[in-house]
Amino acid sequence: FPSQLRPQAPGSAEELRCLQMLNQQPEGSSLEELSSSQGCLKLASTIKTYVATVSPGPGRTGELLVCLGHSLSTVPPAGHPPRPGNLSQSCRHSLRHWGHGGLRSHLHNMSYGAGRLRVEQPGKYYVYSQIYFRYPGAGGDSGPQLVQCIQRQPAHEPPLLLLKGVGTKCWAPAAEFGLQALYQGGLFELRAGDELFVSVSSLAIDSHDAAATYFGAFRLEM
Repeated sequence: FPSQLRPQAPGSAEELRCLQMLNQQPEGSSLEELSSSQGCLKLASTIKTYVATVSPGPGRTGELLVCLGHSLSTVPPAGHPPRPGNLSQSCRHSLRHWGHGGLRSHLHNMSYGAGRLRVEQPGKYYVYSQIYFRYPGAGGDSGPQLVQCIQRQPAHEPPLLLLKGVGTKCWAPAAEFGLQALYQGGLFELRAGDELFVSVSSLAIDSHDAAATYFGAFRLEM
């Protein structure tokens, strides 16, 4: 397996600054744009490798989940209001079923249920998700709005929007399918009992490719 990010000694202010720079990078930007700081470039490469391929290992805090099968439900989890006023209507479909067994997924010091990751230990977490949208029969004049939201559900409080990715694409005229992947990730301070979940604008998702549709979080020792 490639080298992976593992818990280390508390990070420096420079590492925190690098993570903040990564979180502010525009969609589609390349790692070369961070070449002015070799430390930031190395950290970005490490996170990219960790997210791309994760295998179980001792001492790691976090989880990678891959979306498998067709059983995606639009019904929110029990106790979650159908359409909370503070959630964008463009992210009205909650993803409630993720495959969490197999080579590409692991779970350590977090719990999972009904499409949600539950934080067991407080701290700074890098939260990420990629959704692979697949629209059948999309023509050149099509421009569906593709939206992905990562949300945090504190205990006994309304959900909070952490990240929102948006794309409006025009597909090739002869394309059998319109394909688009939306990835986003960011660093957040989370508390024990917080739950993380993903919602989308459309359930037209390629849920068979575990390398293309995934969701997870890992804690940084800072």
